Amino acid sequence: MPRARFTDPELQAVYALLAPTDTGAPSATAEDIAAREGLDLAADLAAVRRRTARAAASRRRSEGGGRRRENRRTREDYAFEVLSRRAGHLRRAELRALAQAWTRVGLWPAEMEAWIGAVGVNGAAIARDCLTAGIAVSAMDIVLDGMRVKQRLRGGEPVFSVLARATACGRSLSD
Repeated sequence: MPRARFTDPELQAVYALLAPTDTGAPSATAEDIAAREGLDLAADLAAVRRRTARAAASRRRSEGGGRRRENRRTREDYAFEVLSRRAGHLRRAELRALAQAWTRVGLWPAEMEAWIGAVGVNGAAIARDCLTAGIAVSAMDIVLDGMRVKQRLRGGEPVFSVLARATACGRSLSD
C-alpha cells in the first residue's frame, strides 16, 4: 500500500504514528504481536493464560457442562408435578414416563400445563402432532361438526384429519 505524503510535517508525523504498517499476514497470537512490536510480555501473557484457564475450569465445574440437562430435568420435574396433580391415581414410574414424554415435546412449563389440560395426561404425542401441524392450544375448544377439537383428538381422530375438517368448515386452528 503506498504511503501518503503530507506537506505539513506535523500531519505527516501523526499519519506515520497512526497509519497501519505493512507487516504481511495478520498476527494470530498475542506473542506474535508482542514480538513484532518489540515487547517482552511473556510473563504477563502466561499469567493471563493461567487466569483464563482457571476461570474456564471453574465455570465448567459449576455448570458441569450440563446446564441443558439441568434445564430438562427441571422441566421434567415440573411436568411430573402437573401430571401428579391431574392424575394422582397413576404410579410414580408411570408419571415419570409421562413427564419424560411431555418434556420431549419441548414446551415451556405454562404451555405444557395448558396442553395437558387440553389433551389429557397421555396426550404428549397429540400435542407434538398439533404443534407440527400448526394447531394452537387455544383452538382446542373450537367446535367442528358438533364436537370440540380436543374431544376429537382425545377420541383418536388424527391431527391432520381435524385440520382438514377445520379447513373444510372455513375455520382456522392456528393463533
